[in-house]
Amino acid sequence: MKIKFLEKTVSAPVVIMLGVGLVLGFIFGLGLPRLVSAQSERVAAYEEVAAQSAVEAATQIALQYGTDSAEYGMVYETLPGAKKYDGPAFARSMPIETKEAWLSWMRNNRSDDPVFMNQRWDLAEYFVKTGELKREEDFRAFLLAPREHFVRDRNKGMEYADTWLPIGHGATMTDPDVVAMMTTTLDIHPGEKVLEIGTGSGYQSSILSFLTTEVYSIEIIRPIFVETDGMYRNLEKSFPSFGIINRKLGDGYYGWEKYAPFDKIIVTCSIDHIPSPLLRQLKEDGIMVLPLGPPARQYIMEVKYTKDEDGRLVLSRRDVYNGLSVKFIPFRDEAGTSYQSSGGDSGTR
Repeated sequence: MKIKFLEKTVSAPVVIMLGVGLVLGFIFGLGLPRLVSAQSERVAAYEEVAAQSAVEAATQIALQYGTDSAEYGMVYETLPGAKKYDGPAFARSMPIETKEAWLSWMRNNRSDDPVFMNQRWDLAEYFVKTGELKREEDFRAFLLAPREHFVRDRNKGMEYADTWLPIGHGATMTDPDVVAMMTTTLDIHPGEKVLEIGTGSGYQSSILSFLTTEVYSIEIIRPIFVETDGMYRNLEKSFPSFGIINRKLGDGYYGWEKYAPFDKIIVTCSIDHIPSPLLRQLKEDGIMVLPLGPPARQYIMEVKYTKDEDGRLVLSRRDVYNGLSVKFIPFRDEAGTSYQSSGGDSGTR
């Protein structure tokens, strides 16, 4: 038996509409799930790194106490800041009217790889458009900080990708857009004393070194401290401003009282309360920026102490991303235990 198909003519517009529908169906049917899956994998990867930090932080800190090394014990400090190289003045001398003028100046004054210079300019310019680099000073500092030197070997090729990157030992290198936003929020001026909690890869403090000559940075994980400290030493000849970064191996929760008070404080690990020791070390009218919130998500908060009309100090907070959450690895103590939900600190001096 032969089956006779019904023959019917179809207009051209209908055929086009059917074709477009099939294409859109293919995109949303196959492409969108892949995008959702990729984002889920990225979040899962970050959570895996954060979980790993609990084990590795405890292990590495145990190694610290198990060593007799006086060079890198928990009280190790290196204070090269006495050199006082003027990174902000160097930044101000740089032309930024056009990309071409900046590239020409960089070729004459620095030895950066041209490929990375182009990527750095493009990313910085993009952050100006998004509002994450609001001040000219921050734009200049971002342009001078060579992120490629702080990205670990495992992540080569992603030097200027706008994403976080693992640096080992359960720690991460913060997304450049978040670095830009936190830097802009600090509103640093030359000569101000700035404390960074969580040296990590060293990238954030490299930016700070082009904004002020008073930079102090604390790292609690010994191998990361040693690695980044060595990187600074190796890079100092080509990037003299790195030589003014004072650095310490220790618990950042208690700040660096010896050199307090600080005009600005930046915290690069998550916590659900504002550490009182850090507030006590923050100057009146100073600014602290930190990722605040529970382990699942945090919000980048600007914290200020200002005087009200009666002359009383008032603590104010502002969510700099207006509700957009972020994820940072946990703020841990010397035993590798998270400071989350520790209680006792309510954000008072």
